[in-house]
Parts: sequence; structure tokens; C-alpha cells
Amino acid sequence: MKNVNAKKAKKEVTPYSKEWLKVSELNQILSMPDIDEKHEIWMLMMYIPALRVSEAINVRVRDIDIHGKCIEIWNAKGVDNKDLRKAPVTSDFLKRVNRYIQHNKLKDGDFIMFSNKSKQVNRSHVYVIVNELCKKAGINKKIGTHTFRRSRAQHLLDSGVPLISVSRYLRHKNIETTMHYLHYSIEDLQRELLKYDEPMQMV
Repeated sequence: MKNVNAKKAKKEVTPYSKEWLKVSELNQILSMPDIDEKHEIWMLMMYIPALRVSEAINVRVRDIDIHGKCIEIWNAKGVDNKDLRKAPVTSDFLKRVNRYIQHNKLKDGDFIMFSNKSKQVNRSHVYVIVNELCKKAGINKKIGTHTFRRSRAQHLLDSGVPLISVSRYLRHKNIETTMHYLHYSIEDLQRELLKYDEPMQMV
């Protein structure tokens, strides 16, 4: 009975949220004057490269590829752990993370997302922190750690990035997964087609 209750409690701590944050809401959280630098980086790690929390908490300093402008992911979902995937990132993101690494005097083998004991942070703790920050910023949403990945994808799509490119960015195996993930329907695709001239002339 004790083990059953423990499993139930763990599931309740990290629910899978379908919520997503608007750009203004994300900026609202990140612009709080008293936000801990560490927690700011946690959110950016899950947002900019659209990492799953299971991927983000495994990233070490040596996985930040400055020259390649990407993050190396060794424990990506759906692939063998020996396989390497890369998530592209922006120059501004790299500068921010590099500053954070220097502030905390992190070494190559250290985790980017670390706990107070300088060890790998627990994903449940990340969930608690991001919800506390959301509440503190006055955003009435119960978010999950996956919220940042979903928000990034939605923001890219809203900015005009093609669905197929967003799908590749998320490292989905097929575009149907991305469509379901973003609630993007056939009707949405049809509306997109109306914006362009048909290249084939039909009589």
C-alpha cells in the first residue's frame, strides 16, 4: 500500500499540462527583478532549444557546443542512448548560458540544471519551481515542464516558421505527431494554402 501511495503522489506532482505560455507571459516571468539566475536558465533550457525536461536535466557544460551553436543531447527520446542529437540554439542564448556557467564556476562535467547540492536537479523539483514562478508573476495557469517546449513550438509557428521545420525542431519522427502536439489540423493546413498562389495552372 505504501508503494502504491508513493507512486500516486509522484504522478500528482508532475501532471502533463496542455497549457502554453504567450510570449508576453514568458517575458513577464523572466523579467521579474528577483528571479534566481539558475531558475531563469532552467526555463530558457526548456524553451529555446525546446528540450524535454528529461533531456534538459541531463545536459552538462561539455554538451554546450558554442561553435556549432547547438546543444548535444545524449538521452533523447525515441533513440538509442548512444545516438547523438543536436538542438539548435541562438547566439544570445549561448552568451547567456556561458555567463551563467562563469558565474557558477561550472566545470565541463557539471550539469547545467543543478540542485543546491550541485547535483543533477530532479524533474519534479523543476515542475514545482516553474509553477511557483508562474504564480509569482501573476499568471493564472498551472503549467508543466513540457509547457516551455510546447510554447516554443507555438511561437515559432505563429512567427511564420513552416510546420515541417517546427516538426524537425521538435525532433518529432513525423509531422502528424507535431500536428497533434500543437492541435494543428487539416483545416489549418488548408487555410495556409489559401495564402499562396497555386503554381500549377489548371483549366
